[in-house]
Amino acid sequence: MSDKIDLESRVVEAIRYYREALALVENLERKDASAHRALTSTLLDLGRAMQDEAASSLKDSLFEIGSAAVSRSDQAWAALSEATARLESARLTLAALAGC
Repeated sequence: MSDKIDLESRVVEAIRYYREALALVENLERKDASAHRALTSTLLDLGRAMQDEAASSLKDSLFEIGSAAVSRSDQAWAALSEATARLESARLTLAALAGC
């Protein structure tokens, strides 16, 4: 009986861990999508500014904004990679517990 209770508590903990990992992945995907939209918008603005021969300060500002968006996207991708590994680990734990 105690083995069954132990297994149930391990399954509950594994599900909790999986849900947390899934929520983290979803949040990071939203952050990456936001950074990607910001970068796309900035690149379009920068392209227009270059064609219109806009002021150098505007071009510099748009370039800085674009660089920040790239940095945000890189950070989101790195965190997303780690979170995806965590999610996969949780999935494997659940699969192993399901086989018990």
